[in-house]
Amino acid sequence: MSTRVSIIVLNWNGKTWLEKCLSSILNPKISESFELLLVDNNSSDDSISYVQHRFPQVKVVKLDKNYGFPEGNNRGLKHAQGEYLILVNMDTEADDGWLMKLVQAADEYKDYQILCSIQLPRIVRNPVKDSRCPYMNVNAFARPMLNFSISELPIIDSLFASGGCFLIRKAWLDNIGYLFDPYYFFGAEDLELSLRTILIGGQIGYVRDSRIAHYVGGANFSSQRTSYFGTRNVLLTYYKLFEQENFIKIFLVQIVYVLAFLFARRKQRDRACVIGMAKGIAGFLSSFYLYRNYQKAFAKSKKRNDSYVFKRLTIRGRLEKIILKKVIYKC
Repeated sequence: MSTRVSIIVLNWNGKTWLEKCLSSILNPKISESFELLLVDNNSSDDSISYVQHRFPQVKVVKLDKNYGFPEGNNRGLKHAQGEYLILVNMDTEADDGWLMKLVQAADEYKDYQILCSIQLPRIVRNPVKDSRCPYMNVNAFARPMLNFSISELPIIDSLFASGGCFLIRKAWLDNIGYLFDPYYFFGAEDLELSLRTILIGGQIGYVRDSRIAHYVGGANFSSQRTSYFGTRNVLLTYYKLFEQENFIKIFLVQIVYVLAFLFARRKQRDRACVIGMAKGIAGFLSSFYLYRNYQKAFAKSKKRNDSYVFKRLTIRGRLEKIILKKVIYKC
């Protein structure tokens, strides 16, 4: 019997999180059947045997190595049968009824190609990750200008679909070409997907009544590595999707931002962030040429111009706000 809904949970050494995550997903209060896939990025913590014993109804897809977040999910989708593809992080715990609300919204609001559950952050206390690395990430450019607690709208428009939990229509992948960019490995892959969707003419929304707790930091990457991938991948995203003139201005902002942060902070924990950001810029400079042909092809397929994105941005930081809002678009 075919199913309309496929849920994909990507795992890498996440045994600690899987009891909460999978138990909450398997208690969805929804009448129709769905399939749940655990895609494992070659874990070494006994995750697979644990899931096979504790959750025999979960379909386990074993990968031969750690492909990272983007490509791991891409490979998982090849095993999914549903027309609604739902990606959920392993370090989450879904509220009762989250899936029913998400699927109902997809049935009713067909103009939205991507629909997200509202994420309720739960902070993981980790001395390595507790330092704040303010690299130019998705929070600075794509966080929706919303207040979920006071909004009464069933669907709330956004420029950004958080990779923590979202539904994407399988048919939409034919329009945008692919789900995630496998080169990214980790960081900003959801930003790239979001901007690609918006600029090609799609819509993204958050389902007000579908909620999921996200234990931010469950992946346990170091500050320097997180900062490296975040900086490199954000720059690659803007290079491949925005007009060159706009990208150059954003790139200059990034350089100024890193220099300002370097001289403003003296703590040891911040040094790792600065090193990661600097390496991220170098990583971008050594790899942006890979996207020259894609950049040209994507420019021809765009149905919205860059100004559609910039005029709706929430900007964090006065410097970024002045440059992006005043210099780029004179508004």
